[in-house]
Amino acid sequence: MSKIYLLYGEEKYDLNKKVKSIEKEFENLQVGLNLFYITKENIDELDTVSQGVTFFGTKKLIILKETGLKFNINLLEENDEDTTYVIIENSVDKRLTEYKKLSKIAECIEYKHLDQNQMADYLYNMIKRYGLVISYEDAAYMCSVCGEDKSNNINELQKIVTYLKKGDSVTKEIIDKICARTLNAKIFDVLNLIVNKNKEKAISLLNDLLEQREPIIKIYIMLYKQVYQMYIIKQAKQHNVLDAAKLFGIHPFVYKNLASSSDKYTLEKLKEILHCFDEYDEKTKLGEMDFEIGLKKIICAM
Repeated sequence: MSKIYLLYGEEKYDLNKKVKSIEKEFENLQVGLNLFYITKENIDELDTVSQGVTFFGTKKLIILKETGLKFNINLLEENDEDTTYVIIENSVDKRLTEYKKLSKIAECIEYKHLDQNQMADYLYNMIKRYGLVISYEDAAYMCSVCGEDKSNNINELQKIVTYLKKGDSVTKEIIDKICARTLNAKIFDVLNLIVNKNKEKAISLLNDLLEQREPIIKIYIMLYKQVYQMYIIKQAKQHNVLDAAKLFGIHPFVYKNLASSSDKYTLEKLKEILHCFDEYDEKTKLGEMDFEIGLKKIICAM
């Protein structure tokens, strides 16, 4: 029977790494000769490709991408061991008959997206392996700056490793100097300026983001989310909720900063700000207000 892999999930870095390791088992891979790509657009060619003779020996690699598993699974099972199938999906519906069949004949691997805690753990351990020194708090800070995308974090980590020498410390200052901040981190910077009553700098940073062609709607939504998190954290503190960070799925580093920010507002004020977000959102949909104007009015109100 042919070798069959079903690889799926949000964490593309590890998934692509697995695909490359499978490709290394083959020699002289050439598209159309012994390497074939199948998608939902050309899924009808699967049978022909599977039965076809290769130009380089007998080994053949067929990669199926985002088909929704809408193909005859029996075709894969019927081929000999010289054919390898790699099925790649963003997600799979485990209720499908096709998945149930594959689960019995294929190596099925789900690549889950790392959450903030897991990414902080990963960065902390990787930095140590490179012979550098870092505190867990600073590893968590790096995660807040670089986001949760593993590939992006590895790229930023490589920049740090190149900049420093073995035994050096990776500090918050080094991270700020070397690492590119994600949009979410930049929005967090805007929020910090707002809560510290630095209206002019907050608006200036917002203008910088708009000049960089960051979508105003995305900025609006992300800032709303952070203010909403401040609101629920404020509520949790007033009701003495234990381990609220874990309860709400907020990374402890982010929780600490948002909790500090929420201390500068009453619960009613945060509720009022959230109402402004909703009100201005409605007005923009009706054409009565521009998103940028609404956002700047909120910054001033805060």
